[in-house]
Amino acid sequence: MIQRAQRRPVKYRPKKHRPKKHRQRGFSLLELIVVIAIMATVTGVIIPRINFGGDKKQIQTEATRLAELFRRASDESIFKSAELGILFTDSDYQFLKLEGGNREGKWVQFESNMFRKREWPDGFEVELQVAGVPVVLEASEEVEFDEKTRPQVMVLSNGEIMPDFKIIIDKGILDDRWMVATGVDDLIELGIEGEAF
Repeated sequence: MIQRAQRRPVKYRPKKHRPKKHRQRGFSLLELIVVIAIMATVTGVIIPRINFGGDKKQIQTEATRLAELFRRASDESIFKSAELGILFTDSDYQFLKLEGGNREGKWVQFESNMFRKREWPDGFEVELQVAGVPVVLEASEEVEFDEKTRPQVMVLSNGEIMPDFKIIIDKGILDDRWMVATGVDDLIELGIEGEAF
């Protein structure tokens, strides 16, 4: 006789409680865009304030800006057939325009974004020589615009700059004293004082 194998009853074993796997959730596109926008704004505000090149680079940048402004003022005076001037003080410089005729005219602030009043950065030392004579720069608070106000340097309507001038920009670094001056071959010369142009 054939015996049948007895089946054993299968016991029901409940599954061990396993926590459900949660789907990893990433950042939404909107969240990423907001974070990138905030980082770009913060970077745009902070980076321009950092002086990567040090004091030497800052002096060179200011001297280059001043030289370029003189060149553009020369072009502007020719284009508008106007007499322009620049008034230097111990803490800033600004462009002026002669309103009225040469005899009865009055020097006024030049209303232009490009030729706006610009302050020298902190710690800058500025020396001005006009026609070879050192000029004592007034404090900017003492400058009042009236009929007696005169710029130290003028840009005539033919583009010529007179009188001859030399401005030396320094920040206490004797090696790098940058100079902007009227030139012989070029309208404006720019370079380190004492070096040949």
